[in-house]
Amino acid sequence: MSDKLKKSVLRGCLEHLPTLNSRVVRIFISSTFTDTREERNILIEEVYPRLQSYCKQNYGLEFQVVDMRWGVPEEASDDHSTSALCLAEVLNCQNLSTGPNFVTFLNQRHGYRALQTVIPGEEFNQLMGALKTMGEDLSSFNIWYKEDTNSIPPVFVLQQISSVIPNYKIKDPEAMRNWERVAEEMREKLQKASQHCLEGGKMTEEEKHKYFMSVTEEEIEQGILKSPGNPVDHCLCFVRIIEDIDKNLGHSKAWRYIDMTGSTVNQEAQKLLNQLREDKLPRVVSKDKIQRSLVKWSDKEGINREDHKGYLKHFAEQFYGGIKSLLDKSISMESELSKDNLYIEVLQHLTMAKERCAMFHGRQEILDKISSYLREGEKEPFTIYGPSGSGKTSIIAEAARRVPFEYHKEAVVILRFLGTSPDSSNLRRLLRSLCSQILYNVSGRAENVPEEFDELVILFQGLLEEYNSDRPLVILLDSLDQLTEDHAAYKLRWLPRTLKSNVRIVLSSYIETVEIVTNLKALFHPKSFTIVPVLGEDLGFQILKVWLEGSNRTLTLEQFDVVHKAFQVCSLPLFVKLVFENILVWKSYTPIDKCVLQTTLQESISSLLGHLENKHGRMFVERSFAYLTASLSGLSELEFEDVMSIDDTLLTEVFKFQLPPIRRIPSLLWMRLKYDVQKYIVDKEVDETRVAFWYHRQFIEASQERYLKNPVFAAEIHSNLADYFLGKWYNVPKPFKYTAEQVKKYSLSSADSAADRKIANQPIKFIYTDQDGNTQIRFNKRKLNKLPFHLAKANREEELNNICLYNYHFVFAKIKATSVIQVLSDFIYTKAGKSSVLEKVLKSCQSSLQRYPDSLAFEVCGHMLSYLTEKRSSPEKTLVTECLKVSEEQEKPLPFMMCYNVPSEALVYKLENQKLPYGNTHIAVSTDGKHLVALAEKNLVFFWDLTIGELECELQIFNPDTCKLNIMGSKSSDNVVYFSSTYQKTVHPFIVVNIQTSEVKKSMILGKNYPAVAMADSLQYGLTDQRIFSLHKGHSADVFSSETGQHEHNFGISADDMVISPDEKLVVFHLKSTTTYVMYGVKNLAELTRLEVAGPPVSLCLSPTTNEAFVLFGDTGQVHMVNTNKDDGSVGQILSEIRSPDGQKIQEAMMSSSGNFLILRTDEGFFSWNYKSNKLHKEFKIPNALKPEHRVLDMFGILLPDDKAFLIGYEGHLILWDVTKGRIKASIEAYKSKLSFIIINTARSLAVTTSKRNNSVQVWNLNAMEASNSKFQPLTMKTSPRYIDVCKTGELAVVRGHRANDVSVVDLVNGRVKMSISDLYHFMRPVVSPDGAHAILREYHGESVIKIWDTATGHMVCSLPLSSLEVKHYKCSNSRVLVKTQVENDSTFSFWDMKTGEKLHSIRMNYVNIGEIILEMTHSDDEILVSRNQKGEDVGACDLLLVNVHSGEELFTVPGVNPSRIQPIGDSGYLFLSEQVEGDMQYLIILDTKIRKIIKKEKTNPMPQSFLSLDFAGRYGIDRALNLYDLTTLKHIHQFDIEEKEVMKKNVKTKATAPKMMPNGQVAVWLNIRGGLLKVGSIKEKEILSVFPVHSIPINLDVSMKGLIIVGCEDGRIMLLQLPDYSTESKDRLSVFVSEVSQRLIRLSKDVYTGVTKRSNRPQGQQNKKSSVCAIV
Repeated sequence: MSDKLKKSVLRGCLEHLPTLNSRVVRIFISSTFTDTREERNILIEEVYPRLQSYCKQNYGLEFQVVDMRWGVPEEASDDHSTSALCLAEVLNCQNLSTGPNFVTFLNQRHGYRALQTVIPGEEFNQLMGALKTMGEDLSSFNIWYKEDTNSIPPVFVLQQISSVIPNYKIKDPEAMRNWERVAEEMREKLQKASQHCLEGGKMTEEEKHKYFMSVTEEEIEQGILKSPGNPVDHCLCFVRIIEDIDKNLGHSKAWRYIDMTGSTVNQEAQKLLNQLREDKLPRVVSKDKIQRSLVKWSDKEGINREDHKGYLKHFAEQFYGGIKSLLDKSISMESELSKDNLYIEVLQHLTMAKERCAMFHGRQEILDKISSYLREGEKEPFTIYGPSGSGKTSIIAEAARRVPFEYHKEAVVILRFLGTSPDSSNLRRLLRSLCSQILYNVSGRAENVPEEFDELVILFQGLLEEYNSDRPLVILLDSLDQLTEDHAAYKLRWLPRTLKSNVRIVLSSYIETVEIVTNLKALFHPKSFTIVPVLGEDLGFQILKVWLEGSNRTLTLEQFDVVHKAFQVCSLPLFVKLVFENILVWKSYTPIDKCVLQTTLQESISSLLGHLENKHGRMFVERSFAYLTASLSGLSELEFEDVMSIDDTLLTEVFKFQLPPIRRIPSLLWMRLKYDVQKYIVDKEVDETRVAFWYHRQFIEASQERYLKNPVFAAEIHSNLADYFLGKWYNVPKPFKYTAEQVKKYSLSSADSAADRKIANQPIKFIYTDQDGNTQIRFNKRKLNKLPFHLAKANREEELNNICLYNYHFVFAKIKATSVIQVLSDFIYTKAGKSSVLEKVLKSCQSSLQRYPDSLAFEVCGHMLSYLTEKRSSPEKTLVTECLKVSEEQEKPLPFMMCYNVPSEALVYKLENQKLPYGNTHIAVSTDGKHLVALAEKNLVFFWDLTIGELECELQIFNPDTCKLNIMGSKSSDNVVYFSSTYQKTVHPFIVVNIQTSEVKKSMILGKNYPAVAMADSLQYGLTDQRIFSLHKGHSADVFSSETGQHEHNFGISADDMVISPDEKLVVFHLKSTTTYVMYGVKNLAELTRLEVAGPPVSLCLSPTTNEAFVLFGDTGQVHMVNTNKDDGSVGQILSEIRSPDGQKIQEAMMSSSGNFLILRTDEGFFSWNYKSNKLHKEFKIPNALKPEHRVLDMFGILLPDDKAFLIGYEGHLILWDVTKGRIKASIEAYKSKLSFIIINTARSLAVTTSKRNNSVQVWNLNAMEASNSKFQPLTMKTSPRYIDVCKTGELAVVRGHRANDVSVVDLVNGRVKMSISDLYHFMRPVVSPDGAHAILREYHGESVIKIWDTATGHMVCSLPLSSLEVKHYKCSNSRVLVKTQVENDSTFSFWDMKTGEKLHSIRMNYVNIGEIILEMTHSDDEILVSRNQKGEDVGACDLLLVNVHSGEELFTVPGVNPSRIQPIGDSGYLFLSEQVEGDMQYLIILDTKIRKIIKKEKTNPMPQSFLSLDFAGRYGIDRALNLYDLTTLKHIHQFDIEEKEVMKKNVKTKATAPKMMPNGQVAVWLNIRGGLLKVGSIKEKEILSVFPVHSIPINLDVSMKGLIIVGCEDGRIMLLQLPDYSTESKDRLSVFVSEVSQRLIRLSKDVYTGVTKRSNRPQGQQNKKSSVCAIV
C-alpha cells in the first residue's frame, strides 16, 4: 500500500490524496479554566519552554500549545464564536501535529455549557413546538434566534449579544447580568424541549445531548472520543481529585473546583461529568493511561503553589514525560513515507492544488491554450502571466488536474507552487526536488542527486533531454517570482530552452516582476505566452454563485443586485474571492444598507481589514498584521505569540480589565483573527520553520500602507521583532505597568511590575544529541536571516553592527547556514555611504569563504589586523579581537602581521577557482556588465554574476576526452562567445554560448578539419549572423554555416591574417608572404577588390565606414592610412603616413571603440591619432617610475567609448589617464607579475584583468581607482619572493625575489623589510648564517661570485675569490663558509672566514660528483659529511663520507646513500637522517657522526617520497606527499590530505614549497599550490586543523624557531602566521599577543629603522661592485 501510494503521489495524481503532515507539534489543551489555574501556570513557566527546546533541538519541530481558556476577549463572547473556534482548533491540531495533539484536564468541574449558536430550522421548530406544548414563554427565542433563509437549508442563528444588549460590550454589570439571566433561561428551556422531543421520538439521544454537554465535553468528544486513530498515540488525560472538597463547599473559592448552583453542588452537571470521566473516556483510553492524582483542599484558594508543591512538580514531570514519550514514539513509528522528504513535498503541493481546484470555475479559454500547448505546442516552456490576484495559481492547479484527461492519462505531473515550501522557495532546493521526482518516475529511485547548484542544473537539463518514457512529463511551476533571487534564479539559466516532444513545462509569473517576464520573452517564441485577463462581470458572477452553492448559501435578490454592481467595476479573481468571503456572513435578515461592497481591489482589502478591526479590536488587528507584514516572509504561530507577548502596549489593551495568570498573549486571539483571514494567508516553510504569511501581494501592499506607513510605529514593530530574535527577554522578567483599572480592582500596591513572558530561546545554533548519541548542530536560520533586517528597520544601528555585521559568531553561523552573499546582503541595511572595509574583505574572498568558512576568523584578522592600533573602540576592532580569541580557542595559527592586502575601493571582486588556468586570456563580459564568462580546464566554462560576485554556473560544453578547447572569441553585439580547438585530428568543434543566459546556443562539428594546426594563434575565426569564417594561417580560408556547421566555401588562398569589418559586410585576408590584401563580401563571398600596400604588413584594421584601412609596417614602424573605397577608383591610395611623435617604432595599431581615433602603441606608451583630421590627438607615456630594468615588449591600452579616459595595462600596473586634461588620474599596482589580459565594460565602468602567474580574475571599478588605500599593508617584496632562507634563531630571513637583483633582509621580529641589498648584483638562492648576522649570496656569473653581507649594517663584508664555473655548493656556520669547488676530476672543500673573507684551509679529493651533492657541517669543526658517487657513477646512490677537514682522511663511510635524503636532525650537529639502499631493499637510517655508526635502521613502507621536514627535537618528519614519520621508530604513521597526495607530488618539486614540520612537533603545514591554500595538520590528532586561503599562488613555505609560518606569495606578499605554544596553559596568551601585534604595527607606522642611514644603490667611488651598501626601505 505504501509503495502504491507513493507512486501515485509522485506521479502527480490528485485523486485519493492522503493527509498532509507538518513540521509542528501542536497540542490543544482542554479543560475547565478556574480549577486548573496553577497547573496551567506551571506548564507555561516550566514545561512548555523545555518541550519547545526538546522539539527544536532533537527533531527540528516547532512546539505549539493552543490554550483557549484564558484571555478570551469580549468580541468572542459577544458573537458566540469561542466554541466553534475551539472545535476548529481541535481539528487543526489533529491535522497538523506530529505525535501528540490533545491533552485534557478532567477534574471535578463539568464546566460552562454554551447555547447552540446555530440550530437547523426543522429542529428549532420542533423545539419551539415542544415548549409551546409545555406552556413555556417563547418571547426570548423570538428575540434572540432569527431565521436565516440564505442558508440552505434554513437555520436559526443566535444573535450577537450587543445587538440586543448594547452595553454588554463595555462590560456594564447590569448588561452582563441581564445576558446571563436570559442565557440561563433559554438553556434550561432548550434542555427541557430536547428531553421532550427525545421522549416523543422526534430526536435522538445524541441530538438531545448537545443541549446538555459542556464546552469541555465537546472538545473531548472531538479530540478523543471521535478522533481518528488510536487516542493513546496522541492524547494525554489528567484527572485530579480533591478528596475532601465536599467538606469545603462553604469556602468562597469552592465554585472554582466543582459545579455549584448557589451554595450546593450541581448534581446534574456532576452526573454528566462522571459519565464522561468514568464511563465514556475509559472506553477508548484504558484507565492505566489516565494520570490520576489525589490532593487535599487548602484554605489558600483550594490549590496553590505552596501547599501543593509536590503535586505540581509531579504533574509537570508527568506532562513533560508524557508529551516527550508520545513524540518519540510517533517519530520512531513514522512510516517510511512520513520520513520521505520528497513525498511530503510533493503531497503538500498536490494538496494545495486540490484545494484550489475545489473552488475553480471558468477560465476555459486559457485552459484550452494550455491543453493545446501540451498536445501540439512549441517545443519550449509555455508561460501564463498576469497581474497579482488574476487567478494564475488556480489556473495552474486546474491545468495540473486536467492533464490526465486532456493530454495523456499516464502522464507524470510535477507541480510546484513556488514559495509555499522550503524546497520550492530556493532555486537550488527546487531543482534538487524536481530532479529527485523525475528520477523516481524514471528509475523508481531518487538517489545520488547532487547538492551543488551547477551539478543540479546539468542534471535537471540532462534528465529532460534524455527523458524517453512512454508517459509524457509535464512540469508546472507556479509563481516564478516567489523564488528567492539566490543562484540568479530570475535570469533563468537553469530553464531548458528546448524540450523533447514528450516533455512540457508550464510556468506562471506576476506581470509586475519585470525581470522574469522580460527574460522569458527574450528566450522563447511569442506563441509560448498568454496573458491572464480579468474574469469579466458575467463569469465572475457565475463563479460566485457556484461557490455559494458549494457553501450551501444563497442571497436575497436585493443582495445579488449589490454584487452585480460591484462586478461591473472590478472582476479580478481575488476581488471575486473577497466579495465571496464578505457575502458569506450576509444573513437573509441583514439590512440592505449593511450589505456594502467596495468597487476596487484595494478598497475591498481595506474594507476587510476595517471589518476585522471592528470585530477583533483595532489595536490587536493593527499590531498583528503589522508584525506579519513587517516580517517580510511570515511568522510561525509560536513567533506570533512570543513577539506579541513582549508588546506591552498590546498586552495592556488586552488585559486592561483583568489580571492574567501569566503575562502572555492568549492563543485564542490570533487563532480567531487568523481564522477570519485564512483564505488570504498561506502556511509555508521559511528557514526550516512553518510560517504564515500573506499569499497575495495586494494584501502586503495594503497592510504596509495601512499599518506601517508611520515610521515611528514601524520602528517600534521592528524593534519588538528584533528583541524577539535577539532572545532579549528569554528567561528575563520584562518590566510593565498595570492599568489604573487593574490597580484599583485588585488593590495593587504599585503599578510597576515585571513578568517573564516565557518566550523561546534564540541562540545562534541549537546543539543536541541525536538518537545515535552523536552531537549535532542546527543553525537558527530564523535569527540569522531576520535579526539584521529588523535591527536596521528599528534604527538600532549600533546593535546591528555589534550583534550581527561585526560579530564573528553571527557572521560565521550565517555563512555556514546560508552563504557569504546572504551576509553581504545585510550590509545594505547600514547607513554608511560607501562599502565598509569588512564588506570589501568579505566580497573579495567570498568564493574561498564559501568553500572554507572556518577560515573566516583568519580572513578578518589577516585583512584588518591594523584596527588593533586604534585607541578608540570600534566594531572593526572588536571583531578583530573576537576573531583572534576564536582562533586561540581553536588552537589555530594567528596572523603575526597583516597577511592580506586590504581590498582597495577599486577592486570589486577577486574571482578565484583552482580550475582556472594561470594567465587566462579566454574571458568575456556581457555588454551590460553583469555577467562574466571564462574558459577553464577540461572544457569547463564558468559564468559569474558581476552584480554580486557569485559563480552562477559551471558548464562542461564539450567532451574533454574528444578534444580540448583552447580558442575563444566573442561577438559582443550579440552577447555571445564561441569556442573551438586546435586539436582537430578527429573533429572540428565550434560552440556558441550566450553570456547573459549561459545558454549553449549552438554546439556544432564543423564540416572540415585542420589536423595540422600547431599553435592556437594559427587559427583565426570570425562570427557573423549567418556564417563562421575560419582561417588556418598559411593553409586554408573557409566558410561554414553558423546554423549547421556545414562547410560552404573555400576561398582558395593562402593567408596569414583575417579581418571582418565592423559592419560585418567585408572579410579581408592578407595573402601570405605578399603585400596584398583581398576583400570579399560576407554575404556573396565574392572577391570585391585587392589592396596593394607599400611593404610587408604586420596588421590591418578598418575604420567604422570601411572606407579607410590602417596598415602597420614592421620594418619602418609606420602606419599608412589607405583608401579602401572601390567606388572612387583609387583603392590602395595612401591617404596619410602616421609616425610616432618621438620617432619610436609603432608596435601595434587598433581602432578605438568609439571609432573616432586610431590607437597606436610604441615602447614608450600609446598615442591616439585623429585620422579624420590627420593630427595627433593625445600622448599617453608610461611614467619612468613604473618602468622596470628590462624591456617591456607588450602592454594594453584602451580608450573608453566616451573618449574621455584611457586605460593602460603595463606590467602589473593599471594606469588611468584623463584624456581631456592630459594627466594620469590614478595608478594601481594590480599584480607583481605581468598582466596577461584586460578588457573593459563601459556600462558599469569595469575593467577585468588576469596575470601570467595567477589564476584569479580581478574586476575593477574604474570610477574608484583614485580612492586611497589603507596605510597598513602586508609585508610585501618588490617582486614575488622566490627564495626565502630563515636563520636558526628565527629572527631574520633573507629573501630573493622573482628578479635576481631583488634581495631583501626581513626582520621577522617586527614583521617588515629591514633593508634591500644592492640591486647591482644578480644573485642565486640566498643563504643566511644560523645566527642571522650574515647573508651569503652567490652571483650567477663572475670571478668573485660569493658575497657576504652584514645584515645589521647593510654593508657587504667581503667577497670570496671563487669563479662561477668552480663553485658547486656551499654551506655556512656563524663564523665560516664551506665551499665545494670542482675543476675537472678534482673536488676541493675550502673554509673561509665569514668576517674577513680569509681562506682558512682546504682539502682536495680526487673524485667528481654527478647529480645531487651532499655537503653538511657536523658538530665538530674538524669534520664534514660529503658524498661520492659509487662505481659506475650511478647518480641515484652514493657513498657518504665523514672527512677530516685538515687531512682529508675518510673517517667513516656509509655506502648506498640516496644523496637527496641526507639531512641533519635537530641542532646537535652529529645526528643525521638518511636513506640507504642495499640491493633491492631500502632503509631509513640515523647516523651518529660522534660515535661514527648507524644507530637506527628500519625498513619503512612507504619510504619517503622526498627529503623530510623535521621538528627541532627530531621526533617527527613529513615528506612532500604528506607522509608522516615517527623518527623514534622510523615508521610511517599517517598520511595527511590523502585525496591531495597526487597533487602534492606534482606541485611540490622543491624544498621551497614542500611541507614543513613546526619546530615544536605539534603541527605540520603544507601548501596546495593550485588551490592557493595553506593547510595545518595536527600531529597528535592526525587531522587537518585549519585551511587558510592565500589569495594568490603560494610559491614559498618556511617556518621559524619562534613558531612563525612564512608563506611567500606570487603577488609579492610574505604572510607571517604565528603558532603559539598551545601545549602550555596561559591565561594571558591572547592579551600578550594582541599587545605585541599592536606594538609591531605602531613601530611599523613610525618606521623604527629611520636611524639606519640610507645609502645609494651605487658602490661608492667605484663601478666594479667591490663596495656595496643596502638601500634602506
